[in-house]
Amino acid sequence: MNFKKLTTILAVSLMAFSPAFAEKPYKTTVKTIRMSPKQDGIKWDLSFKKEHFPKILEHLREKGHTIDPSSQKALVAKLNKIMNRLKPKTLNPSLPFEVHLVQNDTVNAVCYPGGGILFFTGIFGRAEGLIDPQSDEEIAAVMGHEMAHATLRHAYKKQNTAMATNLIGSVISIGIGAGAGGDWQNLFNTVFDVSTGLYFPSYSRKHESEADLEGLYTLMDAKYKPDAAIRVWERASAKKGGRDKTSIFASHPADGKRAKDLTVHLATIKGSK
Repeated sequence: MNFKKLTTILAVSLMAFSPAFAEKPYKTTVKTIRMSPKQDGIKWDLSFKKEHFPKILEHLREKGHTIDPSSQKALVAKLNKIMNRLKPKTLNPSLPFEVHLVQNDTVNAVCYPGGGILFFTGIFGRAEGLIDPQSDEEIAAVMGHEMAHATLRHAYKKQNTAMATNLIGSVISIGIGAGAGGDWQNLFNTVFDVSTGLYFPSYSRKHESEADLEGLYTLMDAKYKPDAAIRVWERASAKKGGRDKTSIFASHPADGKRAKDLTVHLATIKGSK
């Protein structure tokens, strides 16, 4: 089946899925859009997770990237432990979250629609990485942020249904060579990573800020120290210079203002409790 025909079929099938949002204020004056897991609005996300996340994992294996390497059993176990602690405190605990460690030097982490989370070993690197693998708080800070993208449905909300279908098309066509990456990046608002052959979702500053705030709430509700989020992004800002376009700095803006905004958010949240 050719790609054009496939995306047409997906577009028709997804027209039946309508977003369902409920606005609910936080304990502070800050508000965000929260979703209702009991309505049909998350069908697109669940469909994506079920149909396409396994294909992403299979693609990585075919490219020679080990998933959950046996040499990193302790870290894999830690990632799952942290995810299971964060999940009940997210905006939608019913999402089928799962997390995997990918043996690859890419300095990044990502959560695809529906809750499929990938951490790449490069993000834990001693020289180039951003997270101390011994720090549960730092891992939780990044994971909580990524999970927030899924529960806030940023991948769906940034495009209309037709463009959301194209996002699926970009992911299931991950075998396309890097030569096509530029055009596809512009069309799908994604970042193509040459080393993995994957497209990573790229979010607006507004969505990144929302995920930062949600991540702080999730961290605090799960009894992690939220200051770790500030520490990670201060480190990211310091290391940003000279990085290529396929790193976390392409899909996650990392200027100094981000850490400062998190500091303000944290002070506001703490003051409300």
